[in-house]
Amino acid sequence: MKTFLLVEDRLDDALLVELEFKRAPGLRLRTVRDGQEAIDYLVGLPPYDDRFAFPLPNVILLDIKMPRLSGFDFLNWLHSSSPGDLKLIPVIVMSGSGLEQDVRKAYQMGANLYMTKPVDWDQFRERMRLLGILWTEHVETPVL
Repeated sequence: MKTFLLVEDRLDDALLVELEFKRAPGLRLRTVRDGQEAIDYLVGLPPYDDRFAFPLPNVILLDIKMPRLSGFDFLNWLHSSSPGDLKLIPVIVMSGSGLEQDVRKAYQMGANLYMTKPVDWDQFRERMRLLGILWTEHVETPVL
């Protein structure tokens, strides 16, 4: 079973991802609302201190534009200040922005993949399905 941590402030986008992940066997999705909640989750602060209920993720799905602590701020923390081997967790940026400066900055800050969120529901579903197949059947992630 692979665990994905979705870091997304928009409830409608989070719901769409959750719907697709429920259809995919072998995938577990946990969702937080911003970069600060993602940090709290990864370091195991309450309410995320039960690792059975909130296991460390194999992959992080990260939005960039969020209140409180943005995706860029989270990437900065993950790759410069996170404890232990947390920085080894692959990060897929899923953003509504296709701006070249956002894409470049995300990769410079350690993102492993950058994809724009399609507006079309069928395209969005297909991308989620392919992500699930790729990361569960073809990609090895470190055990933390």
